[in-house]
Amino acid sequence: MKDINLFKIKDSLYLKKVSRKDEVSKDENCDGFLINSSEKEARRIIESLKGSKKKIAVVGEDDAFNRRAIESLKIDYLVSPEGSKKLDNLKQRDSGLNHVVAKIAKEKEILIVVDFGGISRLERKERAKRIARVAQNVKICRKVGCGIRIASFGERRKDVFDELGRKAFGVTIGMSSSEIRDCVGF
Repeated sequence: MKDINLFKIKDSLYLKKVSRKDEVSKDENCDGFLINSSEKEARRIIESLKGSKKKIAVVGEDDAFNRRAIESLKIDYLVSPEGSKKLDNLKQRDSGLNHVVAKIAKEKEILIVVDFGGISRLERKERAKRIARVAQNVKICRKVGCGIRIASFGERRKDVFDELGRKAFGVTIGMSSSEIRDCVGF
């Protein structure tokens, strides 16, 4: 698969966006679920999916949530760990990821996914902050060897970014050539 989207399209993983347990069904016609809720509700949703072969992605929040999600939840993807609304320090940004969390993600084979569509919809100043946080996450993942991917997460056909555009974004945020080669494969 070459991308992750929130609707059915060729060569793409189709994840259904859910925030409550009653929105989930094991026999849905989707490849997996994108969970955007609190930790308690995420645990309930994942527990209800036990035994199914669906992919599970969790939208990241603050540092503590991201670490608990990677350590204790059975997920395949952590989406946009840099998305929290915290303030940055002078020399380091609060990117929602550190070397300890990245190392745990590598051991458990959890991929860090950048929501390129979400970044493109932000205002200019917020977009600049988010891109700086993503660039910091790329450096952290490179040091540890954790996998990082770039996905569109489009809700309609016009929201989907092509493979070349996502690879160009990877160049912009400082990915190496081998990381860029792998950044679009799911």
